[in-house]
Amino acid sequence: EPVAEGHGTRAREARALRTFVIGRSQYADISIADATVARRHAEIVLTDEGRLHLTDCATEGGTWHWARMADGRMGWEGIRQAFVDPAGRVRLGAYECTARDLLRDIPGATGGDAAAYGAPRAAREPAAGPVERDPMTGEIIRKRL
Repeated sequence: EPVAEGHGTRAREARALRTFVIGRSQYADISIADATVARRHAEIVLTDEGRLHLTDCATEGGTWHWARMADGRMGWEGIRQAFVDPAGRVRLGAYECTARDLLRDIPGATGGDAAAYGAPRAAREPAAGPVERDPMTGEIIRKRL
């Protein structure tokens, strides 16, 4: 479907973003058995470019990633939403892992290639959040009413 871009148009193959719910709930796409992880803690989106976008679902324990701070030191930085490196460390409540670790049980996942991660569990569709996402980046652009 053509997409307007400046004064011209370009053809773009429509691809669905793959969104996975992370949480303690048995209904989460990525289930984590840790009391500090909320039942619906976060969402991770695999964009059509193969990038990973992590969004906290307004949890008490928070969602964090290991990043360089303003003073140059490395430390945990709280995030509402951010792109994360597949090999980068993330923290959901007190549970620590890498983004790649979160996706390792998704059918079709292979190695470190984010674009190779497969579709959500066949038994169910991922839960849809009450937000709209930019189709190119996966970033939340506004809440649905």
